[in-house]
Amino acid sequence: MKKTEEHPDERTLELYVLKSDLLKARRSEIAGHLRRCKGCEALHREIEEYYAKAGKLQEAQAEKAAHALYAPDRAIRTVGFSPAGVVVPRRASVPGRFAQSIRENPVRWSTGFVVVVALALFLPKLFPGDHNPSFARMKDEFMVVYNMNGDEVWRKHISWGYDAKGVEGPVSSYPERALTVYDVDGDGTREVLAVFGWRNLRDPNAPSPNTLLCLNADGSERWRYEVHRNVVIGGEAYSDDYRIYQMIVGDFERGGSPSVIIWASQDPWFPNVIIRLNARDGSYVSEYWHPGTIPHLVQKDLNGDGVSELIMAGQNNRYGRACVLVLDPRRIIGYSPAPAKFIPPGMPKGQELFYVIFPPSDLKDRWVDITNQVAKLENREGGLIEAAVMEPVYDFNAEMYYYLDSTMACVAVRGSDHFTAVHKRYESQGRFKTALNEAYFENLRSNVLYWNGSEFGKRENGNKVLPQPSSK
Repeated sequence: MKKTEEHPDERTLELYVLKSDLLKARRSEIAGHLRRCKGCEALHREIEEYYAKAGKLQEAQAEKAAHALYAPDRAIRTVGFSPAGVVVPRRASVPGRFAQSIRENPVRWSTGFVVVVALALFLPKLFPGDHNPSFARMKDEFMVVYNMNGDEVWRKHISWGYDAKGVEGPVSSYPERALTVYDVDGDGTREVLAVFGWRNLRDPNAPSPNTLLCLNADGSERWRYEVHRNVVIGGEAYSDDYRIYQMIVGDFERGGSPSVIIWASQDPWFPNVIIRLNARDGSYVSEYWHPGTIPHLVQKDLNGDGVSELIMAGQNNRYGRACVLVLDPRRIIGYSPAPAKFIPPGMPKGQELFYVIFPPSDLKDRWVDITNQVAKLENREGGLIEAAVMEPVYDFNAEMYYYLDSTMACVAVRGSDHFTAVHKRYESQGRFKTALNEAYFENLRSNVLYWNGSEFGKRENGNKVLPQPSSK
């Protein structure tokens, strides 16, 4: 196995910036590492800027010096970067390096301006402040945690590729579904929760893609949960190889007992499992299985009971249709609608509040996939939910927009510009006899189907196949 590359500590980088002879034999090695490691290069730039600013201050204030300053007892020992996976406490900041430099080079800093600068600008920062995590970022291979003032509390090296930049899918719009902070035990201090299956990480020491990690406020591990499942669906056994690609955290019971809900997908196939855990200790609560990806999520209180339902969307591979489903976050249980032969033995029916599938358009004969799918799900004005259903036609993002109300009734359908363009092209070529008019879209709207517990059916004359969720 390839040896994990070590990161130079902060003192080494200071000596590198100062062109110390102590690093003469290592300069080429360090320079190469800085080209590869964005995190260390960021620290290197910070140290360079510090010494550049310090030099300018020294030159400007040298003539005003009144006496020398020597304060070895105020020095702060620096803490270096660590190998992958080790938490690095909050770095000694600029005042710490001032104090250390004063201790080691009293003659060099024999100017009175240091007293003014250190006391007026930096002395408050010499003492630890707010260490309660407020938010976190995935940046340049590191998990970086900040307090409410935006000051860095600590960072943890994860792996090459651990960065929110350039990522696609739900995490691009909702990065907190991959890394977030939450007070899981109600003590006023927030913990950090992270999942890792949303990105391919290259470091062998990085957390595995099937892992949910909960860290204490100081960066130490509180608990972890790994998804391991061996299921047989339709007579086919699926390997224990899962990726957790997003999560949400909340007190869904409204009783001070928060939960974490994670989405995991068997890699590379389509069985998906949604798992609910106790956020305090990571213990298992329940799970819901679905035969196809459902990466899109909006939360909305559909019945006014104070609990936001989970409205999810994607595709049902067993029926070959794009789908939207609604789950009560307090009842993540069972298996979604599927033909009987594809329901795992002994698994109960899912407790969906609603389950909706969308019809194919007349582009179906030109699909390059086995199913259409919901490509985007959003809350819109007027309380409507917009589901963008993609017709998988080669080289076109041919999307149909379906609008659902709080009872999941479909109230309108329209085509995207791309859908209209490809459809009119086929019309002009004589491939289609249908025209994009009011009747065309009404036909699609009326063929949206709803699960009634045993089969799919239409909603006729406004009747609801599924009852509206109880407000109790």
